[in-house]
Amino acid sequence: MDNAQKYLTLYNQLAEERLQRFAESYPYIRSWEELQQSHTSECKQDFSAKRLSDKSTLPKALSTCLRIEGPSVELFGFYQAFNTQDCQMLNDVIFQSTRQRLLSSAITAGGTDHSSFYHNIVAAFAANDFEVMHAFAPADLPFCKYPYYNGPALNLITSLYYQDSAKQTEALALAAKFLKKKLPVLDAAVINFLVALMQGDSNRASEALQQASLGFARSRVYGALEKCFALELHGLYNFARYIDPEVFAQIRVPTGAGFSTSFAKWQRDNAYVTGKLFYQYPPERELMNLILTAKLPQVTLIEHKKNSFIQDEPAFLSRLIDTIVPIA
Repeated sequence: MDNAQKYLTLYNQLAEERLQRFAESYPYIRSWEELQQSHTSECKQDFSAKRLSDKSTLPKALSTCLRIEGPSVELFGFYQAFNTQDCQMLNDVIFQSTRQRLLSSAITAGGTDHSSFYHNIVAAFAANDFEVMHAFAPADLPFCKYPYYNGPALNLITSLYYQDSAKQTEALALAAKFLKKKLPVLDAAVINFLVALMQGDSNRASEALQQASLGFARSRVYGALEKCFALELHGLYNFARYIDPEVFAQIRVPTGAGFSTSFAKWQRDNAYVTGKLFYQYPPERELMNLILTAKLPQVTLIEHKKNSFIQDEPAFLSRLIDTIVPIA
């Protein structure tokens, strides 16, 4: 698997540094046994199914579960997938980790519109999980107004996904305006890729994706571990296939350390299968299993100023609880 050895080397270095400084390698877990032990050491609270009997405790329980349980499991999942060269596991790790991060961010006050979900939505596409669009970027939400590329990128993705020609026209106009700014390489490349996809221009899309690969390697947003596997690039690549298979067939695979051609080939050979949960939590953490397998509720917005919207986190949390514990 491309870049696996580099990832493992960096991961082991981080684990050893943690071990020397704090006498523990957490969150850089390296074995299934260590993962099981971490559930006890990091949080002694009971998150078994019996907690569902008291619905009043669920808001705090869900918030705590999503905050504490996700990071170490995600890191270990990627480590294990690269260590075993298992593309199926990698597909499943991407699916589970992006679901966890999307749910966690949807119940955390951020003071922004749904553009904040862009990175995790596109990361979910890397595991062919397109269902997340209906929950975190529903068709009836207004356009994002976030000033960075997340906003125009998600506007383009949304109008393409829902095949809304009127919104596509508006999204293209906003993208053209955005591209007039002085932008980081990655930001401009992502917008150019999505514009090219909307216009059915496979050559421009190929060039933009290659530029995105270059920009990803230079980006200050991503850390060294994240740069070993470009979730955003894989997600954009898979989104092109989902939207327009004919154009996708003409798009050149980007070169660069962050894009795994072996993983892309595995996905192609396995009919672009959607990921699934790679890790089932133990009984004392059953609530996490229920959270991750629940039907995804839809994000809603609140108009806090005229024509300015922010996420309604309490409403999302309430709906998530209702999917786990249906109203009698």
